Amino acid sequence: MKNLVDFHVHIDYYPDYKKIFNFYNNQKIYALFVTNFPEVFNKAKDAFPESKYVKLALGYHPEMVNIRPFKQKSFDKYLDETKYVGEVGLDYSKDHIKNRDEQLRIFRHICRKTADENKIMSVHSRNAESDVLKYLKEFGVKHAVFHWYTGSIKNLQDVIGSNYYLSLNPSMLRTKKGREIIRSIPLQHILIETDGPHSKYNNRQIMPDDIPSIYRDFEHFLEVENLREIVFENLNRLLVSQQKSH
Repeated sequence: MKNLVDFHVHIDYYPDYKKIFNFYNNQKIYALFVTNFPEVFNKAKDAFPESKYVKLALGYHPEMVNIRPFKQKSFDKYLDETKYVGEVGLDYSKDHIKNRDEQLRIFRHICRKTADENKIMSVHSRNAESDVLKYLKEFGVKHAVFHWYTGSIKNLQDVIGSNYYLSLNPSMLRTKKGREIIRSIPLQHILIETDGPHSKYNNRQIMPDDIPSIYRDFEHFLEVENLREIVFENLNRLLVSQQKSH
């Protein structure tokens, strides 16, 4: 499975998470293992070996505000241990809009630290795309990837114009709006993700061995033959730009 990329996956949410981690590692799939709390990042760092292929991201998911408070000192401390930040962002959907002010306080801090430390961010933006973009730009975050984007085409053009990337999920191929979004993104801004295990593929929980089929589905839709090379090159460009601006 050479040069395949899954730029957003919650490995720790799979029941057999060690088996899942080993699959990515053994199959040489480049995976961004996002976390929902700084404490989870710290535990995962101890539980999983260093890997060329699976990279651990330090996160605080905006949906988690009611579940566990944001430990700012822990986040700041662990930030030195990775070049990736995620899953982070804002969520203004009806279940989470009530926490908007606290989400904003946390996200602004994360943006400031991410920019200062020149990290790569995998960002959640449901119903909050314009605010996410506003704060990324305000704090000077250079390297952001919008995960499973569902916002307007107008905001999407601003995302692309800001030289950010988008990680596309196979679920987006199943909706009219998702397909419109995919068509509107230049190939050089595309990464691929599963968001496993929180999404479905063929009416069941998505698994890492679905990734080759997912790439074929996107190739068919986009009418390209070499998506894995395109995505791999995009990831490489993102990493090189992060190193150059460090």
